[in-house]
Amino acid sequence: MHYDDDSVTTVAQSTEDGYEIVLRQRRRGDATIDELIVNGAFAMDSASTTSELLLAEAVGDQPGRVLVGGLGLGYTAEKLLADGATHVDIVEISQALIGWAHQGLVQPAGRLAQDERVTLHHGDAAWLLCHQPALPGLFGPWDSIVLDIDNGPDFLIHPENARLYTIEGMRSALSHLVPGGKLALWSQGPSKDLWFDFLSLDPGATERLIAVDRGNRKIDYAIYTLTRLD
Repeated sequence: MHYDDDSVTTVAQSTEDGYEIVLRQRRRGDATIDELIVNGAFAMDSASTTSELLLAEAVGDQPGRVLVGGLGLGYTAEKLLADGATHVDIVEISQALIGWAHQGLVQPAGRLAQDERVTLHHGDAAWLLCHQPALPGLFGPWDSIVLDIDNGPDFLIHPENARLYTIEGMRSALSHLVPGGKLALWSQGPSKDLWFDFLSLDPGATERLIAVDRGNRKIDYAIYTLTRLD
């Protein structure tokens, strides 16, 4: 999100498989804000992390062993650890972003890369959850799954992620949980179709809307939570 009085510095950028990812720092007064831009589209920043933290909280106060789809800037995974997660497997599609975390270019991702309770995996979380995990050291089932891998079904950065935002994709994702385990999904806005699919899988599923100010715009992010019932 652009502000006229901001100065922006590109910290790192990379193009992988036709997708460009850029890590930027924006100076706004005395504050420094980290931003991720993917294929020219704003993905997230450190100015407002409320929804990232609430996403972690959505799986409850005993998250156990957790699979996180999408590293981002690291706020969700760090909150899961603070809430008592015993181990966090993070699957991130961008090798560059993993490398920037190991280099300490962005926090809290840099701290996660050094935490023995965390394993960073390079891979496609949507593909893995719709099929079977096949990465070294990645073994389910998990107590919790937390997904923030795209903007949601109505505004995809990676079109191939559409497979996850279907009833078949969500059913497959749930199969990677222990019985009674929870799955939480972030979306840039509410989706009626997704919500009805979730209710068909878990009548107790929840939808939480989080109002966020982005410059002169007000946006309602959505967090969906459902439980593996079988």
